[in-house]
Amino acid sequence: MDEAARIIGKHVSSLYRELTRNRKNSYYLARIADNQALRRRLESKDSPVRGNKELMATVERLIKQKVAPEQVVGRIKLERKAQAGWQISHETIYQYIYDQARKGNDLRGFLRHPRKARRKRSANKDRRGIIPGRVFIDDRPCIVERKQRRGDWEGDTIEGAGKKGYVATFVDRKTKYLVAYKIEHKSAQELVRGARKAFRAIPKALRKTVTVDNGKEFAAHERLSQILEAKIYFAHPYHSWERGLNEHTNGLLRQYLPKNRSLLDLDPKELAKIVAEINNRPRKSLGYRTPREAFFKLPLALQI
Repeated sequence: MDEAARIIGKHVSSLYRELTRNRKNSYYLARIADNQALRRRLESKDSPVRGNKELMATVERLIKQKVAPEQVVGRIKLERKAQAGWQISHETIYQYIYDQARKGNDLRGFLRHPRKARRKRSANKDRRGIIPGRVFIDDRPCIVERKQRRGDWEGDTIEGAGKKGYVATFVDRKTKYLVAYKIEHKSAQELVRGARKAFRAIPKALRKTVTVDNGKEFAAHERLSQILEAKIYFAHPYHSWERGLNEHTNGLLRQYLPKNRSLLDLDPKELAKIVAEINNRPRKSLGYRTPREAFFKLPLALQI
């Protein structure tokens, strides 16, 4: 049994359960097992939540208004508070949407990121491979989270259409000041080489920490730490909100560098001009000062 489980890539307990549930007259035949599984599915009942027709009609109405499942949950909690039978999770809503699609009532087009099938939940599995020596943000100084000082950066990359050309981006958490440079390939060595040149104008005192994504381009994080003389921390895999400012800033760059554009032909001078425009744009969160003024503590300059 252990050998059979190893060959098919399943845990031995899963194999035991399958044989116990689906064998007939001491024999196990795949065709019979499939038929039995299908019969159980057809005979199964909706969960108590999905059996609440008024609740699910409300869910459908909000989804058709292009309200995200997480927002649907929040709205229902607000309107119904602790009313019995009206507690629902966003995961249940996603399962309902994809189940309805199989029944001909396709609601996937109202989702922001529609997919043909629901991805399996695997938040505990990092499919990008393990980068040796990573230090996660759990060990990052608390002051970084508070955004009270200059010199704490978030880093990532954006890619061109067809994975042709990349731009490395680093943004200061407090002032939103952006540093960006082009890299031909998504390699750790090229990212480190570019960082050396890009951060020359940044004083050492303003290079304290960098929080980065788990992409392979940050595999040489120890070398990056040496060059920048800054501590490198990693956000948790698939937790993009832990680098929310960086994600937002990449969105600003996408106004100039749309996803359908190859970045192989991106002129560094064009990129420098784009970065300068972003860094000289007044921000409400900075009291309408620009990131450049806030980062370098420059006197107010009239924007003419």
